[in-house]
Parts: sequence; structure tokens; C-alpha cells
Amino acid sequence: MKAIVKLAEGKVKLMEIPEPVPKPNQVKVKVKAAGICGTDIHGYSALRPPVVLGHEVAGEVIEVGKGVKRIKIGDRVTSETTDYVCGKCRFCQSGDYNLCSERRGLGSKVNGAFAEYFVIWEKSIHKLPSNIDFTTGALSEPLACATHAVMEQAKVLANEVVLVLGPGPFGLLVTQVARAQGATVVICGTAGDESRLALAKKFGANEAINLQSQDIGELLKKLTNGYGADVVFECSGTLAAVHSGLELVRKKGRYVQAGILHQSVSLDFDQILFDREITLIGSRTQKPSAWIKALELMRQERVDLKSLVTDKLPLTQWEEGFRRARERSSIKVLLYP
Repeated sequence: MKAIVKLAEGKVKLMEIPEPVPKPNQVKVKVKAAGICGTDIHGYSALRPPVVLGHEVAGEVIEVGKGVKRIKIGDRVTSETTDYVCGKCRFCQSGDYNLCSERRGLGSKVNGAFAEYFVIWEKSIHKLPSNIDFTTGALSEPLACATHAVMEQAKVLANEVVLVLGPGPFGLLVTQVARAQGATVVICGTAGDESRLALAKKFGANEAINLQSQDIGELLKKLTNGYGADVVFECSGTLAAVHSGLELVRKKGRYVQAGILHQSVSLDFDQILFDREITLIGSRTQKPSAWIKALELMRQERVDLKSLVTDKLPLTQWEEGFRRARERSSIKVLLYP
């Protein structure tokens, strides 16, 4: 079968590899659609080449291994990214699989979904709601990351003022989930983000502004009687956004680092923690409980995932897909084997 394989740092190739065979308790899925994530393009510390990339996926079950009972051939499914955890550590015991030190993830430590087929343990498979097609279903994983950040880590409440820094795919998903929670949402971008900010307004953002033409601090003061944002989500992964977000969150507010930072940050902890009692929160990918929340939002049609899809390409045009995914004119690029 054809698959996009990361062979080494800076070396990715479309190549023929053997079809996977499901082992006991595994499910084999025929990929119908797979989304390109920034980590597929830029890589991250958990990635262990050589490995088939891809972890945002929807497809159809075509084979099941011995012992599989919940999933059957023909099911329309999506998949969590966890293929293995130790099951013994305190994080596994509490359902926080994303923090297990022995976790192996789809498209990072085990072969992923940029292929005609992939296999994964049955525990990670979810049936798609009947009203969700494969294109929308392929975005279940980034939505689960957003529900984890908004609903589980930050615990956003109705009537809170939420600031989202970065109108990329994840920032737009965080915006939708926060609005579904009843929050007032302000999302920010810079020059070149006009189309994304317009889409954020379509998704229900109360304010979508260009930081280079409008004073976000003054806007937040008006919205919060001078206090600042209750919750800030940093979704861009930039140092400037980190420092800005920490300045704009209110005293006793919550700052959530949701974007991946590829460099160290110098912070004044006296000013952040001692003087203002800000809570700093990290949000790492997703876990099973976040998937349940994400799929329910999809079933109830309280989020719009299809409008995020700007580009659809065959798997063989993956290089063009990766190029488009780097461009601000694109939001989500999907590959179809």
C-alpha cells in the first residue's frame, strides 16, 4: 500500500509498504480522510522515525483481530491517537493516557493514517455519529484536543470572557468549544489572518481583531470592567503571544498554554504568580474523556468542522498538501488515499 513515511529528520517520502495486519484486540481501518497537522510538517519530540505520519483520521473498519467485540467490519469510525499505554502508572489509572511515559501514539511511535490502511487497538476506536461524514470525522482528533483544553483543563464557564491568541485551526476550534460553553470569546490575529478572523466570527466569536490595528487591552477592559480576561488560550506557539497573554489575563485568572512552543520562555514569576495569583495550565493533546465530549458536540451539531476544511487532495499530492498547510490562506488540508 502507499504511505507517507518520515524516514529521518527532514526526509519524508511517499512509498510502498506492506499492508498492516491486525493483531489480537486490534482493528484495521481503511482510511477515507486524514487531516494534516502542524506536527506532521514540523515534527515534535515524541516522533520516532521511520514511521508513517498522520493521526487525524476517519475511515471504515475492514478487519478486526481476535478478541475485538465492540467494533465490527463496516463500522464508520474515527480513532484516538493512543496505540499503547502501560496501564499501571497513576496517569493510566486516572484515565490521563496522554501523560503516560510509555504511551505510543499513532503517527509518531506507531504507523499512522497517511496511508491506505492503519491498525490500532480497539480501545481507541470510536464510531462516528450518523450525521457525520468522513471529512468532518477526520477532524475529531483536533476537536478532542480543544475539548480537553477548554472543558477539562481550563474548565471554562458560561459568561466568562475568554481570549484566544492565534486564529489557526486549533484557535478556531477552541473558539467554537468555548462559545458552546457559553463564554464570551475574543480571538486575535495579525495581518494576513483576515479570512481566519472572519471565519471565527462565523463560528460565534464575539470579537475577532487584528492586534496591529486595534488595542486588545482596551477592548478587554471594556468587556470586563477593567479586570482582564478570565481565561487566556495561547494557541499560536509564539513568545510574543505568551507574554501578551500573561499580561491580559486577570488576577486569579487562568492562562492555558495550548500551542506548542519550540523555544524556552523567560517569565517573571513574582509578577505572574505572587502578585496576581494567576493559574498556569498546560494542555497536552487529548484523552478518552475529551473524545466523548468532542463526539457529543459533533452529534449535536454545536460545532462546525466542515467549514475549517479549505483543501482536499489525494494522498499522492502530499507535498502540495504540506505546502498549503503552511500557508495562511489554508486552514485544514485533508488527504484522501
